Amino acid sequence: MSTSTKRSSRETTRKLVLVGLFGAVSALLMILEFSLPLIPGFIKMDFSELPVILGGFLLGPLYGSYIVFVKIALNFILNGTTTFGIGELVNMIGSLAYMLPAVFIYRKLHTKKGAIISLVAGTLVATAVLLLANYFVMFPLYAAVMNFPMEAIVKMAGATNPWVSDVFTMMLFSLLPFNLFKYGLTAVITFFTYKRLEKVLPFH
Repeated sequence: MSTSTKRSSRETTRKLVLVGLFGAVSALLMILEFSLPLIPGFIKMDFSELPVILGGFLLGPLYGSYIVFVKIALNFILNGTTTFGIGELVNMIGSLAYMLPAVFIYRKLHTKKGAIISLVAGTLVATAVLLLANYFVMFPLYAAVMNFPMEAIVKMAGATNPWVSDVFTMMLFSLLPFNLFKYGLTAVITFFTYKRLEKVLPFH
């Protein structure tokens, strides 16, 4: 085996180890979820996207995607599911919609300004994708699988947010601000921590 091949093999192994590490931390953070004011109790805040976006920036979009899959798989093992996997599917879609555009943009614009643009883009893309997915697919699927009428879901959301009166206003006044806050806050933390992490784990 040539020296370059050995080096490539070692780097791949190190990246896979980091995938496992980031995925495990992300799964644990996913378990440590909590509620937010004006947000329905069935929608929880967590910081599991932080290891995903940091790992994506550090290792690239492919390995960042691996981190997402490890996170979801470990969460199933550690925490199970109360939504027949629908909640976990939503989380996976959000993670990929957030990480992938941000990482692709940052790899093209590898500057401080590029980092800001990439994180803003990731936040907006994830928010838009999740709104569409939740409105047209996830909430109707959840209502059907769980035998829980959409009217009841809206009523639960309206109990915590007086501006919610139907599915559309639930998306507008609950899901939209929640996702902007979740991914936006993760973006801010990422911006101030990524370079420090990159110095410790330089993989470019």
